[in-house]
Amino acid sequence: MYKILLVDDEMVFRKGIGAMLRKSDFSIGQISEAVDGCEAMELLERDNFDIVITDIRMPRMDGLMLCKCMREKGIRPAVIIMSGYDDFKYAQRAIQYGVSDYVLKPVSQKKLTEVLREVMRKRDESGMPLKYSEMDRLVTGLVEALWNLDKTAWLEAGAKVRKSLAGIGQSDEKRLLQEILSNTADKISERLGESLFTDEFGESGFEENLELLWEMVSNRKRHGLLEQVREYLLANPAMSQEELCGRLGFSSSHFSLAFKEKTGKKFVDYRTQIRMEAARQKLCIPSKTITQVAAEVGYSDYSHFSSVFRKFYGKTPAQFREERGLGL
Repeated sequence: MYKILLVDDEMVFRKGIGAMLRKSDFSIGQISEAVDGCEAMELLERDNFDIVITDIRMPRMDGLMLCKCMREKGIRPAVIIMSGYDDFKYAQRAIQYGVSDYVLKPVSQKKLTEVLREVMRKRDESGMPLKYSEMDRLVTGLVEALWNLDKTAWLEAGAKVRKSLAGIGQSDEKRLLQEILSNTADKISERLGESLFTDEFGESGFEENLELLWEMVSNRKRHGLLEQVREYLLANPAMSQEELCGRLGFSSSHFSLAFKEKTGKKFVDYRTQIRMEAARQKLCIPSKTITQVAAEVGYSDYSHFSSVFRKFYGKTPAQFREERGLGL
């Protein structure tokens, strides 16, 4: 799966090239954009891109300076320079910075496809630890197994990934495993029609991340969002929103909006409802104190817990227990 960065100060150009790329039959996992060389360098230093397609003339940092900066910092994606007729000879000077090809604007779909195919062929033959065609095959295997919720095929696909990367360096293995997971999540996100929050993937091992991704997607496909949230909160009423979002594959900011949109409820109100239901059941257990119950359903402040409980049931936790002949 190729990751491509488009660099041009003209939005029309970026959107046009992006549309051509999406119409192509290349295995493209990510297309990012930058308005000039400075913004492009910020992205390149945070993420690994396979191909950079850049204009020559841009404010702040032009295309040639971008190529120079990448080379000095040891960042080596394939680079395609696109330029107008007047800049074409100027663009050819970038050969000293390892530019892969030059394309004269305006570019056609046919020409772009020809150039990309050649650039990708050269990169596949340049001693890369894993050919892109092989990565695409591995990602496709994971995606199909996960989408069909075939756990056996999913585990087999994960094992094939490990086998394919056997013998390469540790740093390359870590990077490629992360890239394969990310590409798999991106492809599944497209099918689900909603993003999966995968920031936690970098903190665990490959097999642990596979299990987390399986849990995220299987829950989404088997249950609605409300049912998923209810299941987690009933199991642990004190669960924080951050932990819940990690289990579901949402960022906290996106989760609140998605929950309201899909259920018509505010998450904080729904969580309070679940906590009060759990509190009511736990208060009927004689061996538990009210303070213990409050903590078990997510309240460290007894007064706040008592106030919320009273709003729901018209009586304090102490009154509720007293009616049932239970102690405090």
